[in-house]
Amino acid sequence: MLAEMFLQWSGGDKLGLYALRGTFPYLLDGNILAARTFIKHFTSGIPKASADNVIPVGDDDEVTMTSDSLINFSQLAVVTCQRANGDQNKVARESWVRLCGTYLSQGGPLAAPEARRVLNEVATLYFAIPPPRTQAANPLGDMMSSLFGGGAPGGQPARRVLQPASSTPGLD
Repeated sequence: MLAEMFLQWSGGDKLGLYALRGTFPYLLDGNILAARTFIKHFTSGIPKASADNVIPVGDDDEVTMTSDSLINFSQLAVVTCQRANGDQNKVARESWVRLCGTYLSQGGPLAAPEARRVLNEVATLYFAIPPPRTQAANPLGDMMSSLFGGGAPGGQPARRVLQPASSTPGLD
């Protein structure tokens, strides 16, 4: 339903932006299944999406290549996040870095500061990639601050981590 609404709202000319707007909130919430369902329904509703462009990437996964690079990025981001396992899966981490690097180098909406912030949050959440430092490195100041009881400068919030579902049935 949401995918259908986004398709109507896009007017056919901003499909990629609406694919990002529908997919990444689910990824930031840790809900890969909802992100996958959204992007699958979204791409199936694109008028020119044909079966000739479907590329299988796993047992039940598929990516429908379109002429819009943002839709392609959204699909590949969902598939890559689905295979993430924090810092244990080096291949998935490298795939995420390459995927983002490839699409960010093209410029466009993904290079905007808001989009980069979201991509950094997804990288931290799924792949345990630390966010980039916003301040210039000051090793002496960091050392002195830690010695005299202060925390690291900048007061960074605790890192979000996805928790596996509880295996105890019947408890909320």
